Amino acid sequence: MSSEPEVTQPRKRRTRIDPETRRKAIIEATMQCITRYGHSGSTLERICAQAGVSIGLIGHHFSSKEELMLSTYQELTDQLREETRKYLAVQGGTPEDRLLAIIRSSFRGQIFNEFILTTWLGFWGAAVSSEQLRALNKKLYADYRKELESVFKAIGKAQGTQIDAKSAALTITALIDGFWLEWALDHKAFSSKKAEKCCIVTAQMFVKGAEPLQP
Repeated sequence: MSSEPEVTQPRKRRTRIDPETRRKAIIEATMQCITRYGHSGSTLERICAQAGVSIGLIGHHFSSKEELMLSTYQELTDQLREETRKYLAVQGGTPEDRLLAIIRSSFRGQIFNEFILTTWLGFWGAAVSSEQLRALNKKLYADYRKELESVFKAIGKAQGTQIDAKSAALTITALIDGFWLEWALDHKAFSSKKAEKCCIVTAQMFVKGAEPLQP
């Protein structure tokens, strides 16, 4: 019998991931699945495989697939708003500067890229058949138009004119969406600079065509 002491191999310590980090990882995996498979094709099994987790772990963070999708859409929107906020912080200045910054941020690489726009397109399609997703989409777009509307009103006030802020906000939002949709389907249709310029020119038409305030 050998008298040499038995060597015990040290156990590998598991790295514990905090719940919020795990939750965000699942949401990120959901975005990746939507980009690859579309909304309807993004099954829980595929999301689990992408995130490297079990269905049980997903159930620990989200009560249903619907809740996971709603949370993912909210996270996507929050990311876009954060990128816009960062751009505004750099540009700053007058209401006109703020309007230009909002438009330009929509066509910067952090937002205007295949991953973001394809994911966004997947949610647009899903909102048609999901009442909860449609309600969330309605609120998010209402908030965005309201922000644009307030900027147009501020420009009108500064220059002493009456801008149709509601129509201007609606038009710019629809125009940005149109460019996002077209580019997601055909990357060679136009450049981000061209899309940005078209939106700015349209916004300036509302500003320059406004009637002076009556005394």
